[in-house]
Amino acid sequence: MLTYAVSAALNSGLFREVLVSSDDPAVAHVVESCGASFVLRPRELASDSASLVDVAKHVLDVLRGRGVDPEALCQCMPNCPLLRSQDIVDLWHRFQRGGYSFQISVVPYRGLYPHWAVTYDSQGYGKWLFGDNNFVRSQELAKAFCPTGAVWWARTKDFLEQNAFYGAPFALAEMDANRGIDIDDEEDLKLAELLVHGLTARDRVSPLEPVHYPALAQERLGA
Repeated sequence: MLTYAVSAALNSGLFREVLVSSDDPAVAHVVESCGASFVLRPRELASDSASLVDVAKHVLDVLRGRGVDPEALCQCMPNCPLLRSQDIVDLWHRFQRGGYSFQISVVPYRGLYPHWAVTYDSQGYGKWLFGDNNFVRSQELAKAFCPTGAVWWARTKDFLEQNAFYGAPFALAEMDANRGIDIDDEEDLKLAELLVHGLTARDRVSPLEPVHYPALAQERLGA
């Protein structure tokens, strides 16, 4: 999954350098083999409780230490492996045209209506999570979206001032629900695999971003 995210960023042609933050040496080898740069993540940021904001701020600190001060920051999470380079380009143009400070990629809900969410009450009976005001025909419901970690854009200055990707105000950038699939557990992974096989059979071409390994190719050639 990591190679698809890295390749999408590299193939977009938007970036002078693509960086991946991790504390894992195995990740470093994969990243550098793809042609990206590896940033060693501090131990305190390599935990389940570490925030994406703090990780991004560390990467920016590393860049500033090299004399690089980017005007904008783009974050592409590797658990969105169907992301394509054109998505990054399209959302960058939207970000620029809108003059936004923050832009979050989102996908439309398909076959599910979050307005009708139910949960258990203290006695174990069902209750409406958001009240019963939305219990109307589905056609009357406001269109709803779910954030996906595929492509987040932020102006570096605003990001640092607000210490957030969801800064105020943030814009929504809708993308194809297939390419924006966000894998968080095994069920999500199985769904992604079904999508890849199904789209490949339908379109006779893989929906995944082409992946190249320039460093590994040089190794094989003895360079």
